[in-house]
Amino acid sequence: AKSDEDIINITATQLMKLLNRSVVVYTVKEEKLSKGLLFPVKPEANSGELFSDLEYNAAHWVYQNRHRGGATTDAYTNAKCLYLAILIYDKVYGVIGIHVEKKLDSFENGMLLSIIGECALAMDNNRNAKEKEMAAVLAKNEQLRADLLRTISHDLRTPLTSISGNASNLISNYEKMDAPTRKQTFLDIYNDSMWLINLVENILSISRIEDGRMN
Repeated sequence: AKSDEDIINITATQLMKLLNRSVVVYTVKEEKLSKGLLFPVKPEANSGELFSDLEYNAAHWVYQNRHRGGATTDAYTNAKCLYLAILIYDKVYGVIGIHVEKKLDSFENGMLLSIIGECALAMDNNRNAKEKEMAAVLAKNEQLRADLLRTISHDLRTPLTSISGNASNLISNYEKMDAPTRKQTFLDIYNDSMWLINLVENILSISRIEDGRMN
């Protein structure tokens, strides 16, 4: 499985086949429980009763309390499904509901816990892999920023050195310069200044594009 969706699909499908019962899965997105996904043991299975407010509330209770609830338990006993959290290291990745009419036997319960445990481990590994990938991207971006800063610093220093040198020359030797030389020196200062202004405008434009304030 290459994604959380794949992991959930494989887990729910295997549980449905092994237990011969319909399965409902609620995943966690942005710290909230999403709408349920149904994996019916029979195509004609009635899904409406498995997505009632009672069922969602039972699943949400399990998500908040990190404890099984719903059918055959003391919490939301009237629910159609038995709900268990996809939980590892105090992190809940979702809630799985098993449509039950009577209590699971010890073999079914053990198999259910084992598969949900594998599901939680797989989702945790997938999350860690994504975090490592994101960290690598951030590190690369920081390196690009550092390289860009060095480049811009060099591009700023060159015309500034020219401007300060020409200005110093004018201050020290203004009277000794002939008119064409003074005019050329002023022109050089002007050209370097305009180049700097254009560079700064480009940098500001990049910032505006990144902020979505400019196309």
